[in-house]
Amino acid sequence: MADAQVMLVISAARGMLAFVILMAALVLCSSTGVEATLRSDFYSSSCPNVENLVYQAISKAYWSDSTVAPGILRLSFHDCFVNGCDASVLIKGSTTERAAIQNAGIHGFEAINAAKWAVEQMCPGVVSCADILQYAARDTVKLTKGLGWSVPAGRRDGTVSLATDPPLNLPPATFTSSQLVANFAAKGLSAEQMVILSGSHTIGVTHCLQLRDRIFDVIDPTMPKDLLATLQAACPTNTTPTALTIDRSTVNTFDTKYFSNIASGYGLMTSDQTLFADPATRPYVEANLQQGAFDSNFAAAMVAMSSISPKVGSAGEIRRHCEYFNG
Repeated sequence: MADAQVMLVISAARGMLAFVILMAALVLCSSTGVEATLRSDFYSSSCPNVENLVYQAISKAYWSDSTVAPGILRLSFHDCFVNGCDASVLIKGSTTERAAIQNAGIHGFEAINAAKWAVEQMCPGVVSCADILQYAARDTVKLTKGLGWSVPAGRRDGTVSLATDPPLNLPPATFTSSQLVANFAAKGLSAEQMVILSGSHTIGVTHCLQLRDRIFDVIDPTMPKDLLATLQAACPTNTTPTALTIDRSTVNTFDTKYFSNIASGYGLMTSDQTLFADPATRPYVEANLQQGAFDSNFAAAMVAMSSISPKVGSAGEIRRHCEYFNG
């Protein structure tokens, strides 16, 4: 009987310990789980008009300069792939991410600053630059006749921005499909999502340097001769600063021409054309040749990308100005 009683007591103690651990976990989740989750209604009480304020500012900037659209989309991508979606790419300085060669020519900062200023007038110290950047990325797609999406919010701004980080995280234009798949997988994104997100190039531009492996000392034999002649005329050297529209026919429309171009062999960069050349990723190109499919697929992929390692809860800060840390 004594041994049985001892075992009963031990069993009860173990049960109580498990219960205590479970309750502690539930308390922790209840105190941090809500604020640690991005959600589309994050500012419903604290700044209910935030999305309209951002849209108005980005719309004004876009109608003044249409290159703001691809600029902001690039900012969004370059931000999330380096230390997560924390607006670290926006910080000014000679040693910050903006100073890295991978961010040469990056722009759209003035539009983001204008959106932040408008939001601060209504909701001071509430909305992060990281969230404003993701709202703005969505708005640029809408402004170029693409489909919008519900943006989960609740990110906070990072307090670190180093020029040494972009080279370690951002894929160059010379990457092949398999290299791109690996690069995106490291961020938790699938091969399919990589192809879909590449579709943002439909409103993008590139430069002669990004074609260094296709039209200069090494000529890509798969490039159509008329495209090769056009590009060589525009780019006599790989340092020529000519801006080259990736989708030559509908550069200001968020459509599927990017995919139809690479499907017919008329992609510009290796990182474009390789998506169709590689049998592993070609089906994802073909699946996005229809506008309806691309619209919905891109929306879902952007939600996934904008959820890469966000700073939430008490991490980071809410910057007063998007180009400077609080101090």
